[in-house]
Amino acid sequence: MSLASARPDLLFLLSALALLAACPGDDTRPGADTDTGIITASGPTGTDGSTSVGETEAVDETGTTTTGGPACDDTCEGVCVGDVCCAADKACDAVCCAEQEVCSFQQCVVPGAECVDASECPDGNYCEYSLGEPGQGGGMGMCQGGASLATGKCLPEPPECPPGVEPTEGGEIDCLPQCEVIPQTSFAPVLKYHWDLGNSMMAPIVVQLDDDNCDMVVDERDLPEIVFSTFAGSDYNNNGTLRAISIVDGMIVEKWFVNPGTDQVHPGRSIAGGNIDGVAGNEIVTCTNTGRVRAFDANGIERWVSEYAGGCFMPSIADLDQDGTAEVIELGGIIDGVTGMTEATYPTQFAVVTSDVDGDGRLEVVGPRYVFEADGTPVADVGLSGHHAAVADFDGDGGAEIAVINNGNHTLYLWRVNPGMPGGAEIIRQNININGALGECSGGTGGGPPTIADFNGDGTPDVGVAAGVGYAVFDGAALMNPAVADADTLLWITPAQDCSSRRTGSSVFDFDGNGSAEVVYGDEQYLRIYDGATGAVVLQECNTTGTLEEYPLVADVDNDGHADIVVISNDYHGILCPDDGSQQRGLRVFGDDQWVRTRRVWNQHAYHVTNVEEDGTIPTAEVANWSVAGLNNFRQNVQPEGEFSAPDLVATVIGICSPDEFGAIARVRNLGRAAVPQGVAVGFYEGDPSAGGVLLGTELTTKILYPAEAEDVTLLLPEASEDLRLGNTELWVVVDDGMPPHPWVECRPDNNRAHGPIACNVAG
Repeated sequence: MSLASARPDLLFLLSALALLAACPGDDTRPGADTDTGIITASGPTGTDGSTSVGETEAVDETGTTTTGGPACDDTCEGVCVGDVCCAADKACDAVCCAEQEVCSFQQCVVPGAECVDASECPDGNYCEYSLGEPGQGGGMGMCQGGASLATGKCLPEPPECPPGVEPTEGGEIDCLPQCEVIPQTSFAPVLKYHWDLGNSMMAPIVVQLDDDNCDMVVDERDLPEIVFSTFAGSDYNNNGTLRAISIVDGMIVEKWFVNPGTDQVHPGRSIAGGNIDGVAGNEIVTCTNTGRVRAFDANGIERWVSEYAGGCFMPSIADLDQDGTAEVIELGGIIDGVTGMTEATYPTQFAVVTSDVDGDGRLEVVGPRYVFEADGTPVADVGLSGHHAAVADFDGDGGAEIAVINNGNHTLYLWRVNPGMPGGAEIIRQNININGALGECSGGTGGGPPTIADFNGDGTPDVGVAAGVGYAVFDGAALMNPAVADADTLLWITPAQDCSSRRTGSSVFDFDGNGSAEVVYGDEQYLRIYDGATGAVVLQECNTTGTLEEYPLVADVDNDGHADIVVISNDYHGILCPDDGSQQRGLRVFGDDQWVRTRRVWNQHAYHVTNVEEDGTIPTAEVANWSVAGLNNFRQNVQPEGEFSAPDLVATVIGICSPDEFGAIARVRNLGRAAVPQGVAVGFYEGDPSAGGVLLGTELTTKILYPAEAEDVTLLLPEASEDLRLGNTELWVVVDDGMPPHPWVECRPDNNRAHGPIACNVAG
């Protein structure tokens, strides 16, 4: 049965609205209840010819025009709004909405376009499913043939309540209150998923590749894929296999893998993902063992192999020329993302990133020594040798500084573009020993790709780096202060073991949301999390790897609203974990239900938030990362918005009452500020379940409920008792009823129950 055809006069109702008072003569309609309300649909009544909107018009003392039916008297079959009898589906606070309007959070609004979720609505709007048609199948599982999702109409998001203001149950709700859950500080993650079918020794990525929720769009509402390369035996330079896996219903699903025979995937080099051709869908780019770049589509099918063969190490994706299609940037060349043809070349550097470091509004290719425009034109040459670079604004002046690690002599230097200086470059610091007092690896080399974040919570970005003999963090404010000696810029350093490659990377995340970022790092033996301010080890987990430039990354890989750590490992070597002599292999995902939310993307080794949208879109005109509040970092993932935002589920009960069918609909709405996953149990009871009420059935929500969004959950009751049919006993619904512990936590779990009588009086 179509719910729309069964109750056309009720589709407008929002669960946030209290019951409206009944008109005189409407004595079968229950009054307002401090817990909830119930509304009964008894066939195709509503805005028919006798009660159509627009028959009468009145102006109240405030000057508000009120439309409705005839004057309100004992014959009114709707709701009295002032002196006007208004159809029930048009009554809205003190006014009666026009025919084309609906009542949304105490305001009459005209619904927008049809939608399947909020991503199809304009900014500031959400998708109101009660205004559309229910779906058949769909949800967040794998797409099934013939599945269709529920549709709705776009409505303006409700305003946020002022601080300290919370609407009361049964009263007018014209705003959504603050809804936060502050997590406990916790660093006790569990191993959530483990792919163990091969060895990997590179930095994986997380990116959306396919449509998991059957809405015909690949976006952040889908389950992201984890993409990585593996190698056979001990050969991590040739014959790599590129793999895409995803977490579906709590299990690892291998989406695809490819193993090209020529221009083979280099399994020890980094990869990147995103939309490189401007056509819907994302691509993956890899390095080949012949120094080229190979692109694959979202299904693992080859798109092109670059003509450029000047070396491939850590490919980056960015729209350098702002034409709507992205380029792939490598050691000494810029490659067209659509065709694979070379757009420009420049002197080769060990590793490059992209950023607007000269303030001209366009991205440059930034390396340890040189900066180039998108066409290869030189911008700056600092004249110093180096291997890895990262970019941030260390002094808060709105311009960029470039932090560089020289692996050849384990030093850090800091510079910026300055057209008035020789070479167009200004050296701020140089020759800072990143090893501190820990000594050095044999041969004197060491230092991997730097990360930039506010580790100590002082509001200034700092530099973190794996030094081979340890992990070190340098104070950004001290680096920019010429009065501070080089040695005193070191915030902390803690021992580690990585004298094999001596150039592993790291990532950063503020897991507990306290404003001070933690370091996520893996050496040869362990995965560790360090306290950002002190360097204290807050997590240590066995994780063996021969190490190259890989690092653990942080993203929400299963869409559960909590950050996860993705880390690779391998066992082709003789490295053992000191704890138990064990070795690990493959790819593992660790998570903790107390960790805050984060994005569902980490698309390249040189990851920074403003370089990629959560659905894989590459911005045409990238905003400088340091100019965005809460960013000014490099290789750090962040909370998308509302750091401690939480869901808040409430319900309204709607009766299904016709000669042919009897039952109930629980309209479940999320009044919180964070999404809640599908699969929330809704229990239907005859009588109060806390006082011996009888469970009639349990149904599950079938879609993610984003802030303000709702879903109708239906239970038909063909064998309902006479007392329930006559309204002598109340029907109760309980949201999140009897569910096992889950990662998401509501800010107000005490408002999950709704109840009321259903009085049908159906003959027979």
